[in-house]
Amino acid sequence: MEELDLLDKRIMYELDLNARIPASRLAKKLRKSKETVNFRIGRLVKNGYIKGFYTVFNTSKLGWYYNKVYLKFKNTTPEKEKEIFGYIKSQPHIAYLASVEGYYDCVFLVMVRNSKDMIDFLYPFMKSYGEYVQQKDIVIFLTTHRLNQRFLFAGETRKDWHYPVVIGDYELDDIDRKIMDIISTNARMPLADIAQKIGVDPKLVKYRVRKLERDSIILSYVTSPNFDKLGLQFIQINMSLKDPTVKKSVIEYFDTTNKCLFAMEFLGKYDLAVEIHVKSSEKLRRIIDGFKEKFVNQYSDYDVSVVTREYVVIWAPFS
Repeated sequence: MEELDLLDKRIMYELDLNARIPASRLAKKLRKSKETVNFRIGRLVKNGYIKGFYTVFNTSKLGWYYNKVYLKFKNTTPEKEKEIFGYIKSQPHIAYLASVEGYYDCVFLVMVRNSKDMIDFLYPFMKSYGEYVQQKDIVIFLTTHRLNQRFLFAGETRKDWHYPVVIGDYELDDIDRKIMDIISTNARMPLADIAQKIGVDPKLVKYRVRKLERDSIILSYVTSPNFDKLGLQFIQINMSLKDPTVKKSVIEYFDTTNKCLFAMEFLGKYDLAVEIHVKSSEKLRRIIDGFKEKFVNQYSDYDVSVVTREYVVIWAPFS
């Protein structure tokens, strides 16, 4: 695997702070030519270090929230597990689906507006596959923290993009939805190209995007790094806390490791989960040991899973 140099790492760091930053402004910031910066970005994408550029939305304000489901299988074959993953993947409003190694075998997110939405998914699923489920745990998302990536280049800026717990009812029209659908997975697309794609005036697209930013529907534009290509293990740590009010301090601890990209606050079996990305089991052990030492009297339990494959990653299923 070819090595990334310091400029590559700085570009990935800056793009994760603002994936829509123009190449000319990024070039000025890095004191490089625009041509060099454009070439490096294209190469990072072509060689698979960056899988894409996506937008972080305030799903709560739009009236949506996540349920996370943890499954431990029993009496399954690889073929049956493939069938189960295929079934989940085909269902509406599945925002995330992954296989994991650890206590559980499968985790996925269902984006819902109410409990009935969850029932509409869960009851048919369990009717079809309940005999293969040894354990099922469900937690409700309160909020998700998207931290800026610093596992390649530990710049000075630290960001924590998250949305409020309170569910809102912000109204979107068809143009808003089309714009959001595009930038959800193509955050660097020029406004003129977005306008052409949906058949409206570029000035209208610019106005709508700025309004969505101003109204805190769009929280940030970030990158989707390829952890396998970067040689990083994808680790999820789920925690049950004696006092859930220490969640902020726990998130701050994992943020200071420069290895954490997501932290999720829950109601349910777990109070908090973090996703970290490390090169070795030794580094993971040091991070966990630090957590245990710092919060020895403040957690009741935790478990660790390795994400082995992501089947679904959708940033705007509400569209």
